[in-house]
This record gives sequence, structure tokens and C-alpha cells, in this order.
Amino acid sequence: MVTTTAELKSYLYAMIKDKLEKVWIPYSPQTGITPKKVLAVDGGLWSKETRSGVIFIADAEAVLMSDGNIIRLDDKALIDVFRPGNKAKERASLIMQLLELQLAIKNGNKADLILLDGSISKKVGRHKTDLKISDVDDLFSLDDIASLKERESEEKMHKYLVAENQIALSILIEKYGDKVLFVSKNSKTSDIFNQGYSDVIILELFTQGIGYSEPIEKVIEDKYILSLGASKILSNLKYYTSFIRLDNEGKILRLDFLKRSNLIDFINSLIPICVRGYPYPLLEVHKDVRISREDIKRIMRLLGIKPKQEEWWPSQFL
Repeated sequence: MVTTTAELKSYLYAMIKDKLEKVWIPYSPQTGITPKKVLAVDGGLWSKETRSGVIFIADAEAVLMSDGNIIRLDDKALIDVFRPGNKAKERASLIMQLLELQLAIKNGNKADLILLDGSISKKVGRHKTDLKISDVDDLFSLDDIASLKERESEEKMHKYLVAENQIALSILIEKYGDKVLFVSKNSKTSDIFNQGYSDVIILELFTQGIGYSEPIEKVIEDKYILSLGASKILSNLKYYTSFIRLDNEGKILRLDFLKRSNLIDFINSLIPICVRGYPYPLLEVHKDVRISREDIKRIMRLLGIKPKQEEWWPSQFL
């Protein structure tokens, strides 16, 4: 029986050793590479349940890193209330994601590489459907969110938001697929080692230095594509996943990308612009979109919502 942390680690290593030697590839960074223009897009979200519904703030920003400088190109923000608020957090999250995708599409032509926070599977969603919809296909805009006009049915709005996100993702991939890179910090998948621990945890425990895992081919399943228009591009689309470490002391990141042969080029482009193993443009944009306590206080004050007066009173009933 395994009784200590050291014994557990030793046992786990014995289980994955052979697989690890096959999938993890140490890498020596190339030098003298011409820096690329890098677009980074991220979003922020805050929500609060009240008696009258769920208030939320969603924002997104696009920054460009060029010649070592960060240029703030574009941003979007939305404050709204969902009443009564069924699936409110999911809908607000989809709105934030849609703002990100709109900015990436709008500004993608300004960069050689586009970085988006999160994974392809998260952007697609996992909402199964037998019947695809086309209601929002022709209404998609880079400046609007068509799904918000559906106020009669919260379930229908949620469905439309999923479809509208998929339309945006399909446009982004069609226009810029080869230079789009999805970066995840907290992947919980265990596709490589099939253990009770995520692949990220195992790779952080048992690998050192800069390197990457052999890319895994994945497919966007048709059953998760709600939009009829988006299905023409996304359904059964192949993409690749690799786990990388960009700095000797850095954390393991997950990359999703469309073209397998681009992986080394992506790694060579990211290493020079990393801070402690994480792409600096994504750090900068994340700092900007984070909704601070001061932002929240100001919004609450503008909406006339007073801070909780009694500690025992449930905050959702303010």
C-alpha cells in the first residue's frame, strides 16, 4: 500500500515512465529569430445575483506586441441584467467569450500570431444537438451581440449565444487559422497518461526544462455544433494539442492549434516574449481586463445597489 507522498510519486512514475519517454521532447530554443507581431486577446467577467435578477459585467481587450512594445488596440465592455437569471453565469461567460472572438477577428490582420486564452473545446462548448439552427447565422456582427435581442426565452438566448460563439470561432479559423494559438494555464485533461491526475500535473512532476509533448490529434465533433453556418467549417475539424514548457522554471501550458507542423514555429516565437514561462502579451491583457473591486463598487453605486448592511443577510437578496 502507498502511504507517503514520496511513495505515491514513485508509484505514479513507474506507471507512466514508458509513456513519458515517448511523448516528452526536450527542446533547445533557436536563436536569431525575427520577432513576430503578436496579438493577445482576453476577457474579464463579474456577476452578482440580486432580488431583481443577475447583474454582470463582461469585457475584453486586444493588445499587440510589436518590437517589444505593447499597444492597446481595441476593447469592448457590456453591463447588463438577466431577469430572472436562469443560466445567467453561463450566458454572461458566453458573452465575454464572444467579445474576445469579435476582437480577435477584427484585429487579427494586424499580427503574425494570435493568442487566445483558453482551449478550442471550451470555445466550442459541449452542448449536444440533433437539430442545427440558422437563426443567428445571418445576423452575426463584429459590433453587436444578436443573441441579446432574444429576451422571451432564457433557454433560447443561451442556445443562440452558443451558436453565435461558434459562428465567431468559425470565422476566426477560416480567416486566420494557421496563426491562431489557444493557450490554457489550467488544463485538466488526462488524454496522454490516462491517470487520476491531469497531464499537466504529471508533466510538471516528472519533466524539467524547456520542451513539449508530442501533439495529439483531436476532432471537433459535429454533435456539439449548434450553428448550421458554423458547422460547415467546425464540424469534424481536426486540431492538435501539445503541452509545453517555455522556460526552465516555468509551468506547463497547453496549446491548441490547427496545423501540426506549426508547433516548433509557435514555440520559437513564444520563448523570447515569455515572463516566467508565460507569454507576456497575455499577461498584459489579463491585467487590463480583470474587473477590480473598485470597478465593482463604482458599478454597484451607479446602479443604486447598497453594500450589505448585515453580515447574516444573504447577499443575493440585496
